[in-house]
Amino acid sequence: MKHIHNCFWSLELDFAAKVRYRMRYDRNPLYITLTDKYKVREYAGSKAVKTANLLFETDHTEAIPFADLPSNYFIKMNHGSGWNILGYNSGLYLFRDGSELVNPDGSYLNMKSANKYKLTKDQAKKLCYRWLDRRYSKKEWAYQHIRPRIIVEELLSSNHPKDLKDYRLYTFNGEVKAILVDSPLYRRNRENVFFDPDWNEFKLTKYDEKPPHPLPEKPGSFDEMIEVAQRLGKDIDFARIDLYDTTQGVVLGEMTVYPDGGFANTPTSCPVFNRWLGDQWKLRLDRFDAVNTFLWHSMSAMVEAI
Repeated sequence: MKHIHNCFWSLELDFAAKVRYRMRYDRNPLYITLTDKYKVREYAGSKAVKTANLLFETDHTEAIPFADLPSNYFIKMNHGSGWNILGYNSGLYLFRDGSELVNPDGSYLNMKSANKYKLTKDQAKKLCYRWLDRRYSKKEWAYQHIRPRIIVEELLSSNHPKDLKDYRLYTFNGEVKAILVDSPLYRRNRENVFFDPDWNEFKLTKYDEKPPHPLPEKPGSFDEMIEVAQRLGKDIDFARIDLYDTTQGVVLGEMTVYPDGGFANTPTSCPVFNRWLGDQWKLRLDRFDAVNTFLWHSMSAMVEAI
């Protein structure tokens, strides 16, 4: 057994392979709280971290108080990804990842494309009803144990002109190793970029999505972001911690324990970077059966080869 355990540590695993390993074997109950977009708010509060103002929560679509909500807000499901509706200027729009709703400068709302995604209140309620009845990604264990809820949050405002960027901090045992800068505009333009904690761009050997031009500037609250991620990620071997630099300060968007669902060639198309990022993640193998681990790696390697 000891020999097999040591063999595992000699195996070279990239980041996505370790995500798949967690999905298959790691049953840490904390992941349920972190993945739940409602309950993670309480976890963040216990670490003195801000979240977006909660306007309403329910598990009944008919209870959503549309008449009492402000002009701008988000309706989200707590137990999935991409199940979002934007309330903007009292209109309702299927948001998804937002890439179809932004103007060329990153601001809301691009009316040329937004009309395709406009919803009536009845349509919005039917969507929420459908989402409440669904389970997101059966391979991602934590999602299967979340009580579905509808949450309504304020629409955050960027601390910079127009474009609200999402700073995704890859955090290992409370130490930030890489930062992905994302936004609906970047997704629309098929752009992304990774920085190290000193805000130096990681130069990749292969790009599916080009770096944005110009590169995003280091936010003024960056040191606070690092400190927030350290608090949230302490004692967790890995979590991606998504933060916003807003007019209210640094605000937590969400915490992700299964980035990209563990799909091969993620989070970038650069195998060198993906391997390096995987090396930062020290899996806690004392929880698991080393024989299963060894067999799992053999199957994972076949997945990568497909």
